[in-house]
Amino acid sequence: MVFIGIGGIGMSALARHYLRRGVPVFGYDKVESDLTRALVQEGAIVTYGEDLSDYPGWPADQVKVVYTPAIPASNAWMKFFAPMQPVKRARALAELANSGRCLAVAGTHGKTSTSAILVHLLTECGLDPTAFIGGIMKNTGTNYRLGSSDLVVVEADEFDRSFLALKPWAAAITTTDADHLDIYADANDLLGAFADFVGQTSGPAFTAAEVDGKTAVGAPGDHAWASNITVDQGAFAFTMHLDGSQYGTKIHMPGRHNVYNALLAASLAHQAGASAKDIAEALPSFGGIDRRFEYHLNTQKAVLIEDYAHHPTEIGALIDSVEEMYPGEQVTLCFQPHLFSRTRDFMDGFADQLSRVDQCLLLPIYPAREEPIEGITSQALAKKIKCALVVRPEDLPQAVQSIQNRVVLIVGAGDIGLCVKPVKALLS
Repeated sequence: MVFIGIGGIGMSALARHYLRRGVPVFGYDKVESDLTRALVQEGAIVTYGEDLSDYPGWPADQVKVVYTPAIPASNAWMKFFAPMQPVKRARALAELANSGRCLAVAGTHGKTSTSAILVHLLTECGLDPTAFIGGIMKNTGTNYRLGSSDLVVVEADEFDRSFLALKPWAAAITTTDADHLDIYADANDLLGAFADFVGQTSGPAFTAAEVDGKTAVGAPGDHAWASNITVDQGAFAFTMHLDGSQYGTKIHMPGRHNVYNALLAASLAHQAGASAKDIAEALPSFGGIDRRFEYHLNTQKAVLIEDYAHHPTEIGALIDSVEEMYPGEQVTLCFQPHLFSRTRDFMDGFADQLSRVDQCLLLPIYPAREEPIEGITSQALAKKIKCALVVRPEDLPQAVQSIQNRVVLIVGAGDIGLCVKPVKALLS
């Protein structure tokens, strides 16, 4: 197997699947990372340059090539492997998922959290799933799990309409907020794609979002809902009502939205055969996910939290959680906008949410797969936000230290995570 863009969170999970099954893996990515280093330790051959002599020379008729659209067509490896008819990651994932009972989690926010909770519940309840997750699960330290049952847990990504390659046995949809408007004509076009996704799901699709064919989750009388929700030392305790039964439980993830994510995961786990009692007992031991409200410091002197939020709705949910846990505290939020198109499409939404904190430090926009758009910059966004400054990544630690707010948030889906260690060093 060959993976072009092997260091991506989704691609690395696929690579791990084949490594665990004893298949040789070669991959390219432009930068070395913790993920690529881990893959090498697990047996992959990884290169970071475009020197074609690095290829092991496996015969073309014995090789399947998978690529991510984040790698440009001009890349030397893309050109080299073009005759072997590379397939997109979404198609390669769908081939694996559709061969079993696919439990797919879709939605513009919360896919990774809900998927990871689901994997934990299924595992603890003895249902032994295989899983491909878009984040590193703290319970296992990986984004992949190889199981012996026919259950396959996947994140159903709406970007590029990738989730329409899946044929789920059952599904969950977290939210359907407008996003990826570089792919979809408008919010209605996106909603139509979610409806198509539900339409090709053979079993129930659990959601409280406005999607045709849903099985409701979240309100009294629904298939699943929560009551008696309280904050308990950073966790959310609640009574879980599931398919007519009720049990007390808790989830150690800040934010009331994660109670909803837990209900969705519980609904899918119950559909797969887990009892409500076993689900309630398993939920409190879920350890969370890297870069999702991840604490790096939590002392009387400093609180440093990293989060993957990159849409106004996600940032709003993050700030809600911080305000609930640290009422009255001064907050510095460091944010790296992700994609020029998303920054353009939601400029006012970002400004509204980022203006809620006491100080906002903006990094330059992370371009990912995009070219710059004239007039769309972090400086333009900063002009709409009270108390906002644009800083270079290398200057961020000193800027954070000089502000002297106790609560500091490092937020974004790009490479802003590289700033966490130097910021933590100064705050410590």
